[in-house]
Formats: sequence, structure tokens, C-alpha cells
Amino acid sequence: MKKLIATIFGAALFFSTSAYSDVTVGLKVGNGDLEGTSKSYTRGTATNQASVTASKDSMFGAVFAEIGLGASPVSLGVEYVPFDANITLDGSNSSTGAELSDYTTAYLMYMHDTGDANLYVKGGVSRADIGTINASENTTINSQDTSLDGVMVGAGLQTDEFANGMVGRLEITYTDFDDVSATTTSNGSASVKKTGDGELLTITFGVSKTF
Repeated sequence: MKKLIATIFGAALFFSTSAYSDVTVGLKVGNGDLEGTSKSYTRGTATNQASVTASKDSMFGAVFAEIGLGASPVSLGVEYVPFDANITLDGSNSSTGAELSDYTTAYLMYMHDTGDANLYVKGGVSRADIGTINASENTTINSQDTSLDGVMVGAGLQTDEFANGMVGRLEITYTDFDDVSATTTSNGSASVKKTGDGELLTITFGVSKTF
């Protein structure tokens, strides 16, 4: 994903000299609500662990860049969250959790000019790196997934220019993440594969400028 970021930003700089392609850069801030579900599993022969769903919301910020595809209303974009996030797996035990970093989304966006403002829709793929999972006492992580992947869709409203070519954006996105898994052992028991997935809903306000 880091190579993808470098490629897209490099392309943005290259195409910025073209009369047929616009480059937009900006930043946004807002709130994200993450809902995660751990799937049921069996520990040993007698203990069944039921599926559990929990959610958490937090403020966040991101930077983005977009390249206009010729004279069409379609742009290719990449968004990057320059902050790490610690995801606690068990609310009653802060020692269990994992750190997510380099959360990046590559997307296509279609912009429609309504006269007073612009409406747009976007869709793409998201990925974050998963750091080493911290387990509770007497639990050993034998193996784990190292990335979190998802599919993103979104829609927004872009204002007219208000100062020095700047525009504002109000946006909502939804991301459906694939399953992630970790295999653990506890107190000498047989290994158990634990799997979960998640959904992320964000509402943000951003500013951007096109060159």
C-alpha cells in the first residue's frame, strides 16, 4: 500500500503539468464509528464462545489527493490517515489490543455539477497495517493477520469556491472490512482460531484546492 501511495502522488505531480488533468489536494476531519464483531468459536470440547458485537467512535483526520481523468468528471484519489490507532479487543482489559497504522484508501470519484454546488459519489478499497496483537496474561498469539482490508463507498457535497480557490466538502463514507484472524493458545490448551470483522461509518468536513 505504501508503494501505491507513492505511485499515485508521483502521478499527481507528473500530471499537474498537463492542461487536461487537474490535481486536487486537501485535508478533512470528522468522526468515525467502528463496529466490530467477533465470530463464535469453540474452545476445547465443552466451552462455546458466543459471537460478540461492540462499537466505538473517535475523532480523526486525513489528507487526500486526487487526479482528474482528462476532461471527464471522474477522478482517481488516495486518502491517508497519518495517525496510529489502538483497537482494544476487550473493554475490561486494556492490555489486550492491536495497533493499526498507515490506514489508506484508494478510490474513484464521480463529481456532478448542480449549478450551486457539486454532488459526488466515490468508491474504493481501504487497507491498514495490523501491528503485533497484545494478548491477556497466559494467552499466546501463535499467528495473526497483518493487514485489515475493506471496500469503501461514500457520497458528499462540495461547495463553490470561497477563498483563494478553496472549496469545502461535507462527506459520509461506509467501509465493510474483511475478516481478520488470530490463532491463540491459553494455559496449555489446544490452539484456537479467533475471527472477526468490522464496519466503519465516517462523517467528515474537509477543505481542498485544485491546481
